[in-house]
Amino acid sequence: RLKKIDELFSRYYIRFSVIDRPGVLAEISGILGKGGISIASVLQKERRGGKVVPIVIMTLESGESNMQKAIAIIDKLGVVREKSFFIRVEDFED
Repeated sequence: RLKKIDELFSRYYIRFSVIDRPGVLAEISGILGKGGISIASVLQKERRGGKVVPIVIMTLESGESNMQKAIAIIDKLGVVREKSFFIRVEDFED
């Protein structure tokens, strides 16, 4: 059976393309936190002084609907230059 979006829980890989300036990562992580999404790890490229840089975040298990809502808010930020990309990361048990 197909699950409803409210029933989906997974870890997520998220990639943001943002302008490199102080406070951007804090703003993104704050929005994720308000959505009940915990961060497992972050990878941010070296500073490039105002240019566009990728930020990659791996989350702990979160709800799909919360993830979609948070991404929609983040994508409206003035520092985001491309639509954010996220995929589910599923743990398979033997």
